[in-house]
Amino acid sequence: MRKLLLILLLSFVQFFSSQLRNSLYDNNQINISLRGGLDFPSYDNQTKYIDYKPNLNLGISADYFFNWIGVGIDADYLQNTPKSSYPTENLYLGNTKLTDPKLTEEKIQRYFFGIGPNFRWILTDQLGLTFKLKGGISNIKGGETALISSAGNNSYHLNFHKGYDEKNVFSGKGELEFNWFFSENIGLNVGGYYLQHFKTKDLVSNGNATGYIPFLANDNRNTIAPANAEIRTSALNHEVHSVGFFAGLTFRFSGRDSGPNYGLSVIARDKETGQILPDTFIELYKNGKRAYFARTNAQGVAFFKNIKPENYEIKGSLYNIDLISSKADKDEFVKNSTIKKEISTDKETFFVKGQVNICNSKNPLRDITIVIKNNESEIYHEVKTNNEGKFYFKAEKNTTYNIYGKKGNYFSQTETVTSKKVDRSNTFFLNLEVCMEETTCGKPINLKNIHYDLDKYFIREDAKAELNKLVQFMKDNPSVKVELASHTDSRASDDYNKTLSQNRANAAVEYLVSRSINKARLKPIGYGETQLLNKCSNGIDCTEPQHQTNRRTEMKVICP
Repeated sequence: MRKLLLILLLSFVQFFSSQLRNSLYDNNQINISLRGGLDFPSYDNQTKYIDYKPNLNLGISADYFFNWIGVGIDADYLQNTPKSSYPTENLYLGNTKLTDPKLTEEKIQRYFFGIGPNFRWILTDQLGLTFKLKGGISNIKGGETALISSAGNNSYHLNFHKGYDEKNVFSGKGELEFNWFFSENIGLNVGGYYLQHFKTKDLVSNGNATGYIPFLANDNRNTIAPANAEIRTSALNHEVHSVGFFAGLTFRFSGRDSGPNYGLSVIARDKETGQILPDTFIELYKNGKRAYFARTNAQGVAFFKNIKPENYEIKGSLYNIDLISSKADKDEFVKNSTIKKEISTDKETFFVKGQVNICNSKNPLRDITIVIKNNESEIYHEVKTNNEGKFYFKAEKNTTYNIYGKKGNYFSQTETVTSKKVDRSNTFFLNLEVCMEETTCGKPINLKNIHYDLDKYFIREDAKAELNKLVQFMKDNPSVKVELASHTDSRASDDYNKTLSQNRANAAVEYLVSRSINKARLKPIGYGETQLLNKCSNGIDCTEPQHQTNRRTEMKVICP
């Protein structure tokens, strides 16, 4: 195992040595890291029936980097607890049952102080990977373990280890740490380590170091044999190993000025309106490979500090939609100065910002598939909502889109957004909200845009888009049966309205059947004016919009 770890360590050193010469780095930098995590120990102390539980590790390190190589010091506190696996139930000495077994497990505390070289690979200004080697000393204290039980007037030490009280134990540590800086000076770290303490001795007290009494397990009994007790009376030179994982904070500071600095700032804006674009993802590419990345701030600006003067292609994306790229040439960079560049949107397109909520609420729906139909080209494409129920897409000029959502047993209203007759010089973002309802059985859901000509019941072209949504819902949920209900306002006679609404419901069903939906899954019902949504019954004077509220087509999932 140790040989394998040594090979891995040497491989890492060779890898960093070959790669970092050409990597991006900031000379003379100081990093202070605080971390905490879980330590998994292994003690080679030959104590039968005693193992050690994983527990806490805490650490702090200070590292100084000349460039890709540096030096650092580490201080670590590690704590473990012994774990006895010797049985404590049904213990017998001959035919006498041992009583009142008492187990003592004292925690072990280890303190490590080390110094050594660091090798780092800075992927971008925000991301970095560091390999650290440390040599130093450790103090190890505690860990006494004892299981004692009685039979008659005699006490028996069934299993014990006297623990440790060792100072200045030579130790070595290898660590791999990943850093992500979310601001110029503060970042997060995660990583893992291997720590080894060499030539560690356990304690000898009253002439004993460790021992146990063998037992025979038979017929639900554990019969001990004190005469065969195995006891080690001398300290054992052995090793202690640890593997651990951690996370924490890293603080970085610039050291002495090591030479000229080169900077680049990129502003993202809409070319037509001049609107600045915060939260735009900016990337600098060198020879086709990404060298740096950042996000624009509230003022629409992304800053790149202490970068190497090279020929860069500047790429940007807003909500995963690409902007028009730009360039920065090597000869444009000036020592100890920041050059300014701009990246912009396509003046021929709009950005649509959509929001999906549960109908009649502000509760967002995440991971919804949004279907977008370009009504001019008849082309469909799909996007997903994020954790806040938001979605984005790029809309062409003079174009209308139909948009709806898809997810399991949810029914989505179809919405329309258009860039026609919208002045591109004044408008960049088009806002849209889509609502979806969960189709709980027996709950009516109003189908929007299902309109009929006066006294007619054939399906108009403008109603087909909404009925097509119902087609898709039923294909997505093949076991569902649906009631299609048509309603009228109170004008005209009750019998006339009943017949008209039934014919309209039948027409809707026939349309669905023509789109390959099994008729057995559909139940048309015409309710006429029997289920008004407002006060506009016979003889009540109402406005046309109030009557329109009652003229509706609804669907509901039929309860099994």
